[in-house]
Amino acid sequence: MMKILLIEDYLLVRMSQKIVLNELYREATITEVDSFEAGISHIQRSQFDLVILDIDIPGEKRRSTIERIRQIQPGTIILICLAADEQTHALEYITAGANGYLSKSAKKEEMVSAIATVLKNGRYVSLAVQERLLEAVTANNRSAKRVKKANGLSGREKEVMDRLIEGQWVKEIALSLNLRANTVSTYKARIFEKLGVSSVIELAKKVER
Repeated sequence: MMKILLIEDYLLVRMSQKIVLNELYREATITEVDSFEAGISHIQRSQFDLVILDIDIPGEKRRSTIERIRQIQPGTIILICLAADEQTHALEYITAGANGYLSKSAKKEEMVSAIATVLKNGRYVSLAVQERLLEAVTANNRSAKRVKKANGLSGREKEVMDRLIEGQWVKEIALSLNLRANTVSTYKARIFEKLGVSSVIELAKKVER
């Protein structure tokens, strides 16, 4: 029989979670607590298949909450359910050891999907967070390509190159780097010569290729 622990200090939130869980898993045993220490007490006495945790609950703080649960029950599934911005915090808690992150503003359908996903030994974050991950990976790849292509440039030339590719004018670059405009123009000419290009468009294409 599945055993589920809800660690949530808001009664209405616990009630809504329990309703959804009862619909999904009619035979499950669901334990509710309103403080983290009460939750730890249950975790020390009984093995749970799933812990749904409000990580902002009184009694513990942030990442250490997940670590304490893992020390007692390394294999239990932990789904963070939090009102804070998921795009800011989701990856932090997944990295800390949680199996998933669900916003309290999520609709019932998303909650069902999140629970089903983590119980299949998967990881769950919303589509918005997945898109942000992909954007980060793409940005990192672009940055790595730029570094590789620009290995022959000095540090200052790389700074100027990045700003040129971002669309800044020579005067804007001079202001942001506290340089004279003619100095930036000299750097620009050197960059073009070293990379064998004749325009900013060609420069962008070369370093992003």
